Order: sequence, then structure tokens, then C-alpha cells
Amino acid sequence: MAKTPLRVIFAVFVFAGACAREDVGAAKYALDQCRRVALIDAASGEAIRGAEDLALDAGQGRLFVSAYDRRAVERAARRKQEVLPQGGVYAIALSELFDPQTTELRVASLTDPSDFSGGLHPHGIDYDEANNEIVFVNRTFERKGRAWKMVPRLQRIGANGEMYVGAAAKAHCAANDLTATAAGLYTSFDHASCGIGGSLENIFRLKRSGVADEQGPVFSNAAFANGLATTSDGGIAVAATRESAVLVLEKDGDRLGERSRIELPGRPDNLTVAGNGDLVAALHPSLMKLAAARKTGGGKSPSRIVRANPLTQNVMVLFDDPKASLFSAATAAVETDAGLAAGSVIDDGLLVCQELK
Repeated sequence: MAKTPLRVIFAVFVFAGACAREDVGAAKYALDQCRRVALIDAASGEAIRGAEDLALDAGQGRLFVSAYDRRAVERAARRKQEVLPQGGVYAIALSELFDPQTTELRVASLTDPSDFSGGLHPHGIDYDEANNEIVFVNRTFERKGRAWKMVPRLQRIGANGEMYVGAAAKAHCAANDLTATAAGLYTSFDHASCGIGGSLENIFRLKRSGVADEQGPVFSNAAFANGLATTSDGGIAVAATRESAVLVLEKDGDRLGERSRIELPGRPDNLTVAGNGDLVAALHPSLMKLAAARKTGGGKSPSRIVRANPLTQNVMVLFDDPKASLFSAATAAVETDAGLAAGSVIDDGLLVCQELK
């Protein structure tokens, strides 16, 4: 009998039941209260795609965006092209983004790809307010013969576009997101293994991913640990994507232990913290559609955004687009007094929602 390809086994286990449509009720922001704001790179003049993660600087009224076209980079690396597409880290004034007349913004990256060994492909991002720096997981690429190998590194740059790039720090091979705390950086790793063991983690939904500090893993009991955020009381919230939950962790000696769990109506990606301390999570209602859109470049994937109270575990739906008619595969969102903004790993620009006056 012919062997079943591993990717088929993976699909069966991962995606079974992933497309069920929950009745999540009415969202705070209706589709007619939302619009897309195009982002144009000031240097290239091209539309910015893949605003995968967002970080808020509420004090100075700025939104930081990490963006690169992941599918284009992966395709170029697979074809062993000499030069790979690059991304950028952008700062956007909230006043401009939430101006009802804004439909397009020209933005310049705060740093140049040539500043980084292996290029600039920013993934998870956070704003380190204490040092006025942006920290991010940079998915750099190194040549191995003619082939490319992705090597994640932890990077720091000045938040005001200063000519400052910190020395890269080593990261877990599956580093995904990070959060800056008074005690240092915490990084999520979405798989414990980056080889065949990672495929087994997917197939059997093994809880081996988690959170690392600057010395190594301090929590390893999540199924696909993804977004990270520091709660208002100092806890570490981690999105357990394949558990449809956010785990709130706290210090337990030299490690982190689970304090509480928030069940969500979808698979959480990145997390941010609202002004009232609630967690804002971008969810994927269908991993099957997300995977298809990511790998083939065709089709769309639903978007859902929720706000969750880490103390009461109450969840409110902020935005729901089950047909991806407006915005496909939202992966990060922030909510301010002005409204809601979201980015996507595969779509163009940003989603902006505001309550009608």
C-alpha cells in the first residue's frame, strides 16, 4: 500500500472540525463601521502586505507595524533566488490612522534591511517603553550553499528612527512572538522541535511549545504557543493557538506556571493589551482556510477579533468577518479610544473600525 504523505496526515488531524461555524453573536464593530487603510512603502512605492503584528505606544500616540510578504519571501528562498524580498518596521500616528478621511498612508521603515545580517523580515513585535525601543523577532535568512535557511533572531531598534540597531540575540529555532518586561524579554516558541518532531507535535497536538526567557524555556505546556503580552498585573499571557485559548502565566520559582485559562471562539494568534487591561486577540475561525490561503496565495481566510478580561475570563467579540469579505486572516489587533485596528499575515494594509457617531 502506498504511504500516505505526512502533509495529508497532518491535514486530517489539524483541520478536522476546524471549520465549524460558531454562533458568536453580534460584534461591537459591524462591517459597515470598518474600512481598509492601504499602506504604501515610501521608499519603494509598493503596497505593504503582511502586517503580521502590531505594538501600541499609547503615550506618544503611535502604532508600530511589523510587515513582510511571507509567501513571497518563502517562494524566493525555495527557488534559491540570489536576493530575497525584504520587509519593514513602521510607525503610524494614531491620529492619521483613525482619521475617517484616511484611506491610504505612505510610511517609511524605521530601519533599513541592510542594517541586519540576514535581512529584515520582522515577525512578532513589542514596544519596550522603559527603553523607548522596538523589540522584534527577525526571521533572517542565511545561505547554506545555494539554499537559504531561516534563522530567527531577537532584534532591537530605536523607536524614533534613531541610527541605532542593537546586537542580535539568539532565539529559539521556532521563536514566534515576544514581550518586553522589567525582568527582560520573554519569547514564545510555537514548537519544541524544528525537525520531524515539530510535525509530530502538529499531528498529535502535543503540548510542548511555550515561553522562554533569555536563558531558555520556562514554560513548555502549550499546543502551538503564539502571541505574547504582559498583563496589567505582571502576568504573561500566551496564545495557545491549537487549544483555542489564552493561558495566563505567573512566576513559579525559576519558571512560569499557568494561573488561568481563557477559552476563545477561534484559534488565537497575536495578543495586545487594551487601556483597561483587557487582552485583544486576533482569532482564526478556520485553520484550514488560513493554511490554504497562506500556501497557495488563493482564497481568503475568515477574521475574528475579541477582547478578553484576564481576571474574569469574559470575552467580547469586537469584529467578525466569517466570509473575509472585508479583511482576510487578521493576525493582530489593537483597540484604543479611537477604535480598532488590525493587521494580517496575508492581506494588504490595515483594517480600521470606528463606532458611528
